[in-house]
Amino acid sequence: MELHTLAEKTGAKVITRGKSVTAEIHRVCAGNKISELLRQASDTTLLVTNLASLAVVRAAALMDVPGICLVDGIDPEPEVVKAATSQGTMLIVSCAGMSETCGHLNEWLAHVDKDGS
Repeated sequence: MELHTLAEKTGAKVITRGKSVTAEIHRVCAGNKISELLRQASDTTLLVTNLASLAVVRAAALMDVPGICLVDGIDPEPEVVKAATSQGTMLIVSCAGMSETCGHLNEWLAHVDKDGS
């Protein structure tokens, strides 16, 4: 599913659109440590985390990750938004917690896998 569609379907607030707004997302990787996120990162992965830091944005850019989803309604600092914008990374925010957000994201991704839409 395209990243912007996934954000829309899950009700996440788009902070930065990024250059990869139409990137195909095939899986979700969630974690609270950068090392956890990087282990599973790819150009078809959406990172889900409560780490609203410059380090996460930089790591995502290094791994060609198209988007980051912050959870718990985290309001990222302006420098994080600026970094995501300059790196071309889509930054979205879910009001739900980590578990609920991942559940919704995976539900939509599974829906696409079943009927291809």
